[in-house]
Amino acid sequence: MRIISLSLPVALTLGLNALAEDRGHDRGPPWPEDWAPEFESLQRHDSRILPLNRAAEIVAERFRGRLIAARIVPPTPDERAQGVILVHELRLLTPRRDVLLIRLDAHSGDFLEVAGAGLTDARRKGPKP
Repeated sequence: MRIISLSLPVALTLGLNALAEDRGHDRGPPWPEDWAPEFESLQRHDSRILPLNRAAEIVAERFRGRLIAARIVPPTPDERAQGVILVHELRLLTPRRDVLLIRLDAHSGDFLEVAGAGLTDARRKGPKP
């Protein structure tokens, strides 16, 4: 009985491979072709991302305010062209009640974009705390 149970998966695998060859399939990657650059870039880069609390610290070093939202999002086409793979997108409520949208590279912590009213007033002046 054991011989049958071991040979059955092998037989199924060989049968599926033969079926794929008969149909002209090249047994390529199991994802759509337009996703291939995303997976290749993840393999080339360090796959670790900054923890959210570290991203919040980076923002707090440069801007005054309270973090009200944060998420990880894919990069824009321009950011992707710069080699960015994932983005920390944070929203900060400034002391003047304005909301800043801040985008950081989720791997390096570099600022990609800061937008919103009251940006100049929220900016910390002088040396980093």
